[in-house]
Amino acid sequence: MRANTMAISLLRERQAWPLEQKIDHTVGAIDAFLAYCREHDRNPYVSFSGGLNSTVLLHLARRVFGADLKGVFCSTGNEFPEIVRFVRQTPNVEIIHPALTPRQVIEQYGFPLVSKEQARAVRDIRTTASEKLRSYRLHGDGARRPGVLAARWRYLVDEPYMTSEKCCEILKKRPFRHYNTTTKSLAMVGTLAGESKLRQSQYIRRGGCNVFDADLRKVHSAPLSIWTGADCWEYIRRYAVPYCEIYDVEGIERTGCVFCGFGAQFNNGRFRVLYNRYPKLYCMAMNYTNNGYTLRHALRRMGVTLPDEQRELF
Repeated sequence: MRANTMAISLLRERQAWPLEQKIDHTVGAIDAFLAYCREHDRNPYVSFSGGLNSTVLLHLARRVFGADLKGVFCSTGNEFPEIVRFVRQTPNVEIIHPALTPRQVIEQYGFPLVSKEQARAVRDIRTTASEKLRSYRLHGDGARRPGVLAARWRYLVDEPYMTSEKCCEILKKRPFRHYNTTTKSLAMVGTLAGESKLRQSQYIRRGGCNVFDADLRKVHSAPLSIWTGADCWEYIRRYAVPYCEIYDVEGIERTGCVFCGFGAQFNNGRFRVLYNRYPKLYCMAMNYTNNGYTLRHALRRMGVTLPDEQRELF
């Protein structure tokens, strides 16, 4: 049965809890998820990205429920090398792969720019056959505004290259869905509600960390949802949890695909670190193309100053 939508005030209250209370809440969410998996003959695992949040979730779940709980990592081919090394050094983690390479996804579907919500709006406006949906993405409906394309990004509708959020779907979500089906498995993910407005709204709509449904494809478990990034760091310090060394590099707060343009208008630290540490990988990513135009060109059009184009100031 699906959970009921909650008030945002309840989420705010939970996010203000001390870490010990959040740990207890998370342990309860994991326990309920594991019980659901046993009831429905499914194999539980942690979707392990090698990032900070999933590192905390995997450690906590194994600390309480046993070291045999599996982690599963989807290697897209566009992770920082430090992430791949850290994943390979972590015991009992299975590695899966997407059907397409990042270059193929970009060529076929477009660049991930601005944010998932705004990229989805651009794609809908440019490809939908529904005039109603197109109108909503451009103007809203008078009462609601979520998912409406911001005026700042309207130019993307007319660009010769495509903008799309589909890379996450194809490089990560599809491989995990295939894995779940073929191995009769269900995942816990390490996402936090406070990471974005989209994840906040999803948590509120779902009504909590877990959503259980007779349709197993709709089951969702994010036991760390009410945590903050500061909570994750406090947990890591408290329990001396090993984490990926890339987080000790200035400019890196979150990992993920090295070519990702989501949020680049606010912080291009990922590109700067990539350019300084792995210039060949940086050049490869900047030269991904859609309709003959490079990612470099698309980021420039967003107003992003790339690290190899910055002039030193004296």
